Amino acid sequence: MSFLTALYNSYNFGLENNLIGDLNDKSNLILPIYHNSMKSNGKNIVEILINDKSELVDANFLDDGDLVIFPVTEDSVARSSGVAPHPLFDNFDYVIQDKTKKSESYIIQQESWLNSDRDDFVQIIHDYITKEKVFEDILSKLYKDYKITKDKVVEYVDNSEKKPKTVTVDFSKVFLTFAVENYDGKKNLSLSENKNLQEKFIRYTEESFARDKDSEKIICNISGKEDFLCLKHKPLIGSARLISQITANNENFLGRFDKPDETIKIGKESSQKIIQMAKALLSGENTSRWLGEFTYVLSWFSDDIQNKTEMDVTKKLEESIEESNKASSQNRQLFMLSEDDLKEISKETSMTIGDKTSEDIVRSFTSGRIRFNEDSKYYIAIIDKVSNGRVALKYFKEMDSSILKENLVKWQGKCNWPRYTKEIGRHLYTPSPFALIQTAYGVEREKGLEVSKKSFSTDQYKNIIMAIVEGRDMPQNIIRAMELNIRNRLSYDKSWQQVKLCALAILKDKEGIKSNMLDRKETDRSYLFGRLLALYERLEKLTYDMDNERVTNAEKLWTSYVNKPVTMNLRLRNLIRPYEDKLLNNESKRGIYFKIKRNIGEVTNLISENYDYKLKETNRPLGSGFIFGYEAQMADLFTKKEDKENLESEEKND
Repeated sequence: MSFLTALYNSYNFGLENNLIGDLNDKSNLILPIYHNSMKSNGKNIVEILINDKSELVDANFLDDGDLVIFPVTEDSVARSSGVAPHPLFDNFDYVIQDKTKKSESYIIQQESWLNSDRDDFVQIIHDYITKEKVFEDILSKLYKDYKITKDKVVEYVDNSEKKPKTVTVDFSKVFLTFAVENYDGKKNLSLSENKNLQEKFIRYTEESFARDKDSEKIICNISGKEDFLCLKHKPLIGSARLISQITANNENFLGRFDKPDETIKIGKESSQKIIQMAKALLSGENTSRWLGEFTYVLSWFSDDIQNKTEMDVTKKLEESIEESNKASSQNRQLFMLSEDDLKEISKETSMTIGDKTSEDIVRSFTSGRIRFNEDSKYYIAIIDKVSNGRVALKYFKEMDSSILKENLVKWQGKCNWPRYTKEIGRHLYTPSPFALIQTAYGVEREKGLEVSKKSFSTDQYKNIIMAIVEGRDMPQNIIRAMELNIRNRLSYDKSWQQVKLCALAILKDKEGIKSNMLDRKETDRSYLFGRLLALYERLEKLTYDMDNERVTNAEKLWTSYVNKPVTMNLRLRNLIRPYEDKLLNNESKRGIYFKIKRNIGEVTNLISENYDYKLKETNRPLGSGFIFGYEAQMADLFTKKEDKENLESEEKND
């Protein structure tokens, strides 16, 4: 199924389930076709209340966050500098009848609608706005004292604060919406709430297409039904269109077709449904994630077009180890999200991609609590506004929800690492795609890790999403970048723990690591030298008391040690001797000193038994397995509860 077909079918699902135009769920609003919406900021939309005699009852600015749903035409929805009025809701320049081109075109269009399909609600509005001094009438309800300085620019005195101040408002940029008092003998009815009017306007628009001699009837390539050929597709982001205008430039079709309309024929109704659904997904609370600049990820289910299951493959995932041990491999809770994010990673965009709330994002997969039909389809798309006129589809995938579940389990099984925090104790951590990109390619700056080229980040994000959703392995370029980064510890003053954590999670599968526990029988050269590096670092750091800002010799020589382990091992052994003496003379730390010395002796013996120090092969650069030996040895040194808390404290200060 194509992206456009998925959007079309999803909109029809919304129609069948009464999800269209539902103002009770503003965060997931799906608009009726041939309609648009605008959000109030508390200053940009005035609503006037009129009685059935077309008399003004009241006027007020809508509260910040209020939404207005209003009818639009093909021309008005994409207007820029030309004259193209909306049928009802519009700015004061159009609505106030002052014999300008805008106001005249507004009333002519409205009267054409009334002549074709009379409606009491529209007639009441029409009869009011055609009266004289409507502007002054509305202003008198908004302000006690005001002055019109020029055209529709108004000055009034604001007494809401201790010191009164004069405020200027340009009403040519303010929009006007309507409500009718006790409409049809019932409650006050606003334009946004008038479902009957929405249906009538849709019908009127379709009838006007039929009356237009220039409207060409076609069989729509998306719906398979007879429809009128759409020449002007509604913009999706600003003025940029997901579906290009059929009157496109020659380079868009020459070589394969003779005429632009031979590329694809989409009906007006299908076009409206596709774009309205795409807009709803783009603004939806659970269906869209911003990747930076004008790039977004959209995801939804065929039977959950608002993604109420809150499924989000872009988030980092965390699972309680205790819960994992209690549950079976088939019926365990897969992922749990915590507010403990990768805080040192760049905050410019990371908190908008999905690492921002504490919630169980995969409740749907929990045993006994499946919230979606496993026979349903899952859709995920990446769209990018590549210019002011065009939105490009970067990626689209449709799959069975059951396969998605299998692929997510597979991904988490390969890409995770045990972690300890005070908030949720011991847990498995799977980094988000964004965290992987930042730690693989980010350069440490004042705000954290930053990837300077946003388009590069977007491409990498797409590759990781494809790997997660389609059940592929981690992209090799990410793996290679992480292998390089863990060799350069001093490049990450503030972000080392984040880099290390992500590296452990994604490299463990490549290195065949089955457990984070210290394996004292492991004889891999990289693993053993990694253990020694941890022991040298810990031994020296124990002499620093509470001064965690000092850099140990093991940290300073980290890169050199990883590249020439035998050579730098001898140097580090000499450098730590003064610190050994300090610990030996400190009665409170003598115990941990002997523990470290025993471990150094153990590892040294394993190396000498399995490798020849004199051979160049032994001194060649270590593989990425060294980081697992380092991490396992460091964790083993902290066996008591208080030691674990000290380790967590030190990691935060690293």
